[in-house]
Amino acid sequence: MSQYISFDDTHIVYDSNDPFGLLAVHFSLLPIYLMVFYASWFIITREIEPVVAVGGQLVSEGINKILKRIFRQARPDFHIGFGGGKALSYGMPSAHSQFMGFFAAYYTVMACTSTPLLRNCKVLVGLGLLTACSGVACSRWYLMYHSVEQVFAGMFFGMTVGSVYGAIVVVLRDIGLVDWVLLWRIVRLFWIKDSYYHNYKLFETEYKEVEAAKQKKCN
Repeated sequence: MSQYISFDDTHIVYDSNDPFGLLAVHFSLLPIYLMVFYASWFIITREIEPVVAVGGQLVSEGINKILKRIFRQARPDFHIGFGGGKALSYGMPSAHSQFMGFFAAYYTVMACTSTPLLRNCKVLVGLGLLTACSGVACSRWYLMYHSVEQVFAGMFFGMTVGSVYGAIVVVLRDIGLVDWVLLWRIVRLFWIKDSYYHNYKLFETEYKEVEAAKQKKCN
């Protein structure tokens, strides 16, 4: 017997008796988890990369709102009136799917152009990003917040914006515009850098450098 409840304070409705319901909820919350990750990444490392990425996500979100006003397509009937009689926003395209489509496409571009990963590793990164994107899209359909067409449209628009934005960021870095921003007094005040682009290191490289430093110190 179905028992639909909200997950904690998120207002995401799912069937508590469905073994896949909770998994779908966490996939649906992945965009929020990623925004927390972006914030943590910036605060801990002072890298400009998460700021650049979030800027793109906000552009994609703005485009999503415009598209919803253009299409004006309702969500599946299950969620009509949810939330004290206040209807949810339009469903075409899915904002969650578009967020993840952007994320997957943008970081696939970054992996292919700005990181010293081996080709096989880049393929694995791309597949992992596509899997995460597909998981979120499927969760929005599974929880009946969107139709199949709405989640596919969200992924398509997100990947399109993410690819274009990623290519623009690569060009802006190559011509030195990002470095120019890093020279601003207020930016330098917080020691913000772009080692993601200028001095990208694999975990293996960082580990070996630390081990070498330890050995040198012991000797």
